[in-house]
Amino acid sequence: MDTMHYQSQTLVDVAYKALKKDITERVLLPGKKIIIRELQERYGISETPIKQALNRLITEGLVESIPRKGIKVTEITWEDLEELFDIRLMLETYYLKQVMKNFKNNPDIHKEFLKLLREHTWVIEKGVDVNDYFQNYYLDQEFHQLFVKCSGNRRISRIYNNLGTHDYAYYIYRRQSHEETIAGVREHEDIYNALVTQDEAELRKRIETHIVNARNKVSLNLKKGYLKDIL
Repeated sequence: MDTMHYQSQTLVDVAYKALKKDITERVLLPGKKIIIRELQERYGISETPIKQALNRLITEGLVESIPRKGIKVTEITWEDLEELFDIRLMLETYYLKQVMKNFKNNPDIHKEFLKLLREHTWVIEKGVDVNDYFQNYYLDQEFHQLFVKCSGNRRISRIYNNLGTHDYAYYIYRRQSHEETIAGVREHEDIYNALVTQDEAELRKRIETHIVNARNKVSLNLKKGYLKDIL
């Protein structure tokens, strides 16, 4: 463990990022019990920061604590995935008129969307490692959270932000092709363009297409990973 990073990060932050990296790279497998002593040896960090980092991951849903069985990486199921994308589709298409109106009347929102799109394009074109992979899905999530925020309904926005809409990203690392990733960002651009033209039918179509494509790609890549793990 590089001690230089400790100067700008707490030990809890270091443990948190290390755990996320190990989940993503399948060092820690879904369903497998997490042994804190082994993590202490692996990360060179004491028990308390690791436990605090695990608590953060439990809150996010990536890790779960089961009474009398310990802590393990959460297993994501096809049913979980279907329900998650159904909820996303429902929330992102329900407030289209309000989203379009608030987008039209607020130039700052235009700038936020454009900033996200530019940064996302840069990441997928220049990204080389797991940190860039994380950033890709963070920006993807930020785009959709901004879209729902445009509805003006703060309660719905909070609900949406707590859904864990992109937790699946930690299970498909190196399974989705670069072309698939680029296609997802291009679909974000289509959504933005429909907002600019204020075409409700086109906006609905672009949102529905994007979410259905995402569901199909993620499901396929998760299944590929499952088959790889059992063969």
